[in-house]
Amino acid sequence: MNKRQVWALALIAVLVVVLVMNRGSVNVDLIVTDISALKSLAFLGFTGVGVAIGMLLK
Repeated sequence: MNKRQVWALALIAVLVVVLVMNRGSVNVDLIVTDISALKSLAFLGFTGVGVAIGMLLK
């Protein structure tokens, strides 16, 4: 395993811990609407958007 894969696995592990530990719901205020969702799903969505942006900038 190279350094990059180790960092990726470490970040995935941290993400899994954060998703498991955050239960409950949260209101996300978007520009045009409000969304009520589970905290873990909101974090997962924000992480997905961040990964997509990172891949586009690479």
